[in-house]
Amino acid sequence: MGSLDKTYKTFMMLKYLLILMLITGEGIPAPLSADNGNIPVNLQAKLFLTALTYDKNLEKRASSQLDIAILYFPWSAPSKEVALSFSKTLEMFKDKKISGRSFNVSLLTYNVDFGLKEKLADKHVDVLFIAGGEESMVKETIKVTHSAKILSCSNRAEYVTTCGVTMAVGLKDNKPKIYLNLTSAKREGADFSAKFLRVAEIVENKMP
Repeated sequence: MGSLDKTYKTFMMLKYLLILMLITGEGIPAPLSADNGNIPVNLQAKLFLTALTYDKNLEKRASSQLDIAILYFPWSAPSKEVALSFSKTLEMFKDKKISGRSFNVSLLTYNVDFGLKEKLADKHVDVLFIAGGEESMVKETIKVTHSAKILSCSNRAEYVTTCGVTMAVGLKDNKPKIYLNLTSAKREGADFSAKFLRVAEIVENKMP
């Protein structure tokens, strides 16, 4: 029964992805098996990169190259594992263009003794992917992305509501769904197209 459940979940994920890619005109990534009900990392990465192409203000904020940083918390093994896995997967899509721009991927370690804002400025980060972490620290990170106009994303869909992260991929009814916080998106200088908003799950912001 467990095998059938996994097969069904994988089918529903790929069905949703097919619909999204038909809308956006993107290709379909090679499928991977779902593990413990989680979304395969290559599917997350593809949805993440596709979503970025629908930020109409991305060209204004980014230079000729889009810089994506992945932030992880070194004392958290799951956070580091997610960061390394997502970074490795994004590297596999380096031939993909985001709004006509190539992209670079870097890893950032959260350090309470060194200012995150300075780190992001040094690396000219345009998009910050937050790999898990404690909510209190994620909220502090979002204050920085808001002030620096850096688009925030995460692997934790609940952070879109509880922490003010702009975008994350999560599951809804056993299907992958992009969760979007429009209030946070506006604060970070993003403006997503109406076409994209039709397939995203818009959530309310609980941040002040």
